[in-house]
Amino acid sequence: MYKINFINLEEDDKDLIASFAIEDSQVGVRSLILHRTLFLEEFLDENERGVNVSFGGGADENEDLDMLEQIEISINKIKIRSVSSEYQLDVSQIDPAEIDELVRLLRKQNHDDRFIIHVT
Repeated sequence: MYKINFINLEEDDKDLIASFAIEDSQVGVRSLILHRTLFLEEFLDENERGVNVSFGGGADENEDLDMLEQIEISINKIKIRSVSSEYQLDVSQIDPAEIDELVRLLRKQNHDDRFIIHVT
């Protein structure tokens, strides 16, 4: 399980981005990013539309699209499942108001039901 130090949420006319900062002893900080590019989607193939999941800052950074399939949010924990990966996040240090904002952003990212959201 990855301990999350902070969450950054970005929203504009082009992108919806949720990023989670994770301490890493080798590289300092890695970011787990959920990114949906709204303005390009009409030009993408059907299988490329949706929320892309990337885990940056490490040697295993993958350039292939890894699309979000499901996210489960509960007290102090978030589980993210993509096409090729699964991440368990400890969000016990994150303010509950920030988690509420994250859920709001995720619902915008999921305007077309491309992934499953469970909030408990």
